[in-house]
Amino acid sequence: MENNDINGAADLNASPTEFEHYLNGQAAGRFLYSSPGLFNSSPYSAAGSYPLNFNSSVDPNASFNQSLSGFLQFGQDSYSPQPLIKPAFGRNGTKSWARGTPETELRPKFGIPTFEDDSFVSLMSQASLNTSDIPSPASNMISRSASLPAWAVDDVGNIRSTVNLRSILIQDDIVAFASDKAGCHFLQKSYPDDADGSIRDEIFHKIVENKETFLAMCQNIFGNFFIQRVIECSRPSEQEIIKVHLSDDMSILCLDKCACRVVQIAIQKLDVNLASSLAGELRNSDLRVMCSDQNGNHVIQKIIKTLPISAWSFIVEFFCKDDQLISVCQDKYGCRVVQSTIEKLSDNPKSPCYSQRTRLLHGLMIGITKNCGQLSANEFANYVIQHIIKAGGVMEGYRNTIIEKCLLRNLLSMSQEKYASHVVEGAFLFAPPNLLREMMEEVFDGYVPHPDTNRDALDILLFHQFGNFVIQQMIHICCSAILGHKERKMDEGDLQMHRDWLERIKNRVAKNIVRLERFSSGKKIISALNKMDSNFWSMCQANAGLSDDSRDSSFSCGLKQAPSSLLYFGRA
Repeated sequence: MENNDINGAADLNASPTEFEHYLNGQAAGRFLYSSPGLFNSSPYSAAGSYPLNFNSSVDPNASFNQSLSGFLQFGQDSYSPQPLIKPAFGRNGTKSWARGTPETELRPKFGIPTFEDDSFVSLMSQASLNTSDIPSPASNMISRSASLPAWAVDDVGNIRSTVNLRSILIQDDIVAFASDKAGCHFLQKSYPDDADGSIRDEIFHKIVENKETFLAMCQNIFGNFFIQRVIECSRPSEQEIIKVHLSDDMSILCLDKCACRVVQIAIQKLDVNLASSLAGELRNSDLRVMCSDQNGNHVIQKIIKTLPISAWSFIVEFFCKDDQLISVCQDKYGCRVVQSTIEKLSDNPKSPCYSQRTRLLHGLMIGITKNCGQLSANEFANYVIQHIIKAGGVMEGYRNTIIEKCLLRNLLSMSQEKYASHVVEGAFLFAPPNLLREMMEEVFDGYVPHPDTNRDALDILLFHQFGNFVIQQMIHICCSAILGHKERKMDEGDLQMHRDWLERIKNRVAKNIVRLERFSSGKKIISALNKMDSNFWSMCQANAGLSDDSRDSSFSCGLKQAPSSLLYFGRA
């Protein structure tokens, strides 16, 4: 494995000021464990990295100063705070932070005290926040490989140049090396290094064939990277043993933040029949929990993207049952699983099992289109609907169904909702000409004006905090067509229709120019129209009685600085 285990770790060679600043935060008892999701686009995927890892154990019998030093360095094996995750969905991402899934207690403690241990409670009762007891960067350098045996490290804590895989096996310290940050990195670089394979076979025997050790290493914050390396280099005869060990605890391993990486590598590297059998072990598990878990969802996605459909058709069949699909779509991790499923099922028609994929896709889309309104209004499920609308290809029929059955006759209400308005924007942008015409006409003429205020749908959306983005999208569509930026070639009739739509928006904006200038969204709309038509300001003057001085004042508020690239400004 390359760089997976070390690159995200805290720099123990940092300047004293940086190091003391970090430790001062730790001394207050607040251990911040940053998710690899913040440093890697795919949290907990097999290629992620774990930042801020320390791996020295605590000796409860040591002196106070030594104990505190060890306490500030003790490994992730003994305490794994739930990581903070900020997943990135769609174009805006989510603005909510959520706690991760609690870690499953499977791994052995390797002599490191936990919060439940008496030794740890005793240590906490002794500790004070005296910064003089905090170890200096130099002392931390010496102890950073303190969990490795003394024979393997020199005076400054580095692994001796004379150490090799054979000497580690002779000393029976392979587990100690795999559980240490520096030791694990050494093993990854050195394995396998012998031509005859005897050392490799012995390592496999000690690490993999012993099931208890294998599972412990899978869930170890450093050991899991060495297990991944072993799986990558495994022979066909060895893969069967790996598959058997993983199968016995498949569900639990998928939910573990370290072991889920091992499972993903196994799915990717094992023989396809063994990997398919491994995926089948999840058939009787709680798939709703698996898809919604911050770790498990990556295993499900790896299965979907890597294995043939016959190996994971049970996942799609699960989505089609009862209300499971809605529950998964409305989860911040589950919505991405559903999107991955749709991507794979709607893939190249020439790829294998197309008829089976079509059948499964149709069953999945029945549930989505039936609940489109509910899903569009949800914080996370709206991304699933947007994905369908933008997908193209075999998904165009389902896109049109969503627009016809869900959006039409509901555009005004949905455009005023925080999340559903994103779906409406996407529908305007990707709708075929006949449905685009119906959507435009609904906004312009589809609603009776309010009897008291005489405001129609266009008036309401112009000044609504979410609806104004739909109007901006309508302007963008019209301007793109008129300027020839549309991919589809239009005849003169279609172009004239877009000109008429734009003219209606311009007339309405001109009548409300004074009110619109009070809002940043209104200024964006005015700026876009002014760039499209140099006579637009004259129209505004005629409707609102504005002078040239007013125009200068308006531009000084920011319209002059608007980007010349027109046309769609999107949401902040």
